[in-house]
Formats: sequence, C-alpha cells, structure tokens
Amino acid sequence: MNFETVKIKFKINIKDIVYINSIIDSYEGVGIVRTIDPDMGLVAVYTNEFMKKYMYDILDALKAEGFSIDNIEEEKTECVDKW
Repeated sequence: MNFETVKIKFKINIKDIVYINSIIDSYEGVGIVRTIDPDMGLVAVYTNEFMKKYMYDILDALKAEGFSIDNIEEEKTECVDKW
C-alpha cells in the first residue's frame, strides 16, 4: 500500500468551515483538516493515497448537499503543518 501524504486544497464558504471540518473529522483516519486562510475559506485536508478516494467521496457528498467546494487542487507533500 502507498501511504504517501497527499494535500487536497479547496475553497469553501467561510461560514461552512467549522461544519465541514467537523464532518471530515468524524470520518476517523480519512484526513487531517487545516484551515489555510479563514477569511478566504481556504482549507487543506491531509490524507494518504489509500484514503484519498474516501476523502473525494466525502467532498462529493458535501457538494451534493449543496455546499460550495471549489478550486480543488492536489499535491504530494510530507509537511503537514507547513503551507
């Protein structure tokens, strides 16, 4: 299995940051949420290659519920707390 760290960055409505953070956190082991810029709604989720599919499933489900999740970018990284 590949457990390389993947950072998935996206933009959400600032009023939804806490809610989306709590939803993602409720899925134990899927990812670690970090707010990059709360004033702009920029968020990053750190996951791994194995769990990445589940993270995208969660984002798709949130979008299907009507949450605005835009500008999704993905990169490989080993620095969880460095932007």
